[in-house]
Amino acid sequence: MDFLIQSLFVWALTLTGYEDPNYLPDIKAVSHQTLATTLCKSSYCTAVAYYDKNTETIFFDNRMDIKTDDGARSFIVHEMVHFLQHKNGKINSEELDCKTRIEIEREAYRVQQLFLKEHHKDTYQIDMAMAVLPSLCSEQTENLN
Repeated sequence: MDFLIQSLFVWALTLTGYEDPNYLPDIKAVSHQTLATTLCKSSYCTAVAYYDKNTETIFFDNRMDIKTDDGARSFIVHEMVHFLQHKNGKINSEELDCKTRIEIEREAYRVQQLFLKEHHKDTYQIDMAMAVLPSLCSEQTENLN
């Protein structure tokens, strides 16, 4: 498993061009309920992974088979981009404005998309996620009015 995690890290490092922090984040499988409780405000939750910068840990849904499934691996690559963004100073405050959060996500999705394409996997879900990103800030502005 260590070799797999290292190779996924190399994908993220190579495709972003960030400086190598010379260590890897911790990677932990957790239940979907744990992800939902941590990330979602409702019982319906589609989250499958996240990076916690305070613990430098990538948490992923234990139902995902990262040993054999390139789709599952792509989410680890996505979260490794967030680790690299954090270690390279792009995620350095608790409160990022909406446009900055979107740029951070766009970069991680772009790397995930390239990983999937290289492995001849469908990118439809990632394409759709990237397509809705710009609308998130406009929705936030509308909610303030």
